[in-house]
Amino acid sequence: MIWGSTKRELPFESLHYPKYFFSSIQNSPFDNFNNETGVKTGEYIIPNIVHFLFLEDHTNLSYVDAVCILAAFKNQKPDKIYIHTNSNRLEGPHWEKLETTQGLNIELREVSFPTDTLRRNITNIWYSRDIIKIYILMEHGGIFLDNDCYLVRSLDCFRKFEMTIGLNDKGLMGTQTIVAHKDARFLKLWLESYGFLNDSELFCSDAGEVTLEILKQKPELVHSVKMLFGFDDLSQMLYRQSTWKEWRMYHTIHLRIRRRKHEDNWWNYYWWPEFNDNNMENYPMVFGEMARDVYGTVQ
Repeated sequence: MIWGSTKRELPFESLHYPKYFFSSIQNSPFDNFNNETGVKTGEYIIPNIVHFLFLEDHTNLSYVDAVCILAAFKNQKPDKIYIHTNSNRLEGPHWEKLETTQGLNIELREVSFPTDTLRRNITNIWYSRDIIKIYILMEHGGIFLDNDCYLVRSLDCFRKFEMTIGLNDKGLMGTQTIVAHKDARFLKLWLESYGFLNDSELFCSDAGEVTLEILKQKPELVHSVKMLFGFDDLSQMLYRQSTWKEWRMYHTIHLRIRRRKHEDNWWNYYWWPEFNDNNMENYPMVFGEMARDVYGTVQ
């Protein structure tokens, strides 16, 4: 199945959703839009805004948080970076670094934490994050990055499409990098899909097979990028290799920093149990090169 194509739709009998499910995107501004070619003139239809989400359990910004924000600033050159948060403020030396970075147009925007949406109670913080992400993109459009997602190369080439998502070699969707117009049809369906899932399906629906059924039925709703949004596990390359130059071929890379303790070897983790602007000066692995490329050079 090539997503973004116009191949034959699957029968409704194979779907979790009722027959009327797709009626909500009828008469969309993107009716008959071609997500294989995008806007033929090459005109950008998605604003050059980058979004990050920091909830109240995450207000003291880490070194890696700052690296990812600075990578987006340096390599995307956005008009603005929105940090969405339900906290009164962000803090820490790395937040101070961002505040004093010349030319960085960063704005805090308040978000609420959804617990009851679309006919069901959403209590798991990770699914709530995805729902917040969808709401934000439906309001603003733009580029949404997870907090540990490193933007390597400009995503401008995808701003001429209705919506762009990443796929891995198994055809699964990653939500770490999303480029979307605020009226993108898939955003609306993705949000509404949460109301039709039982608890076990909800558990696996975060970029899982149940949500993918929408795109199996309507592959033309998105432009898909195979592999180069880097959400597969690249930990071995990032934290155990020092000569992996291919990282620069990616558009974005998911750092999987929360899993590093389990993915790295004991020697590296002993000497670098956490990353900061001091110990990264002599960190020899690939992520060290990536971090120094933005943290030490953006002024």
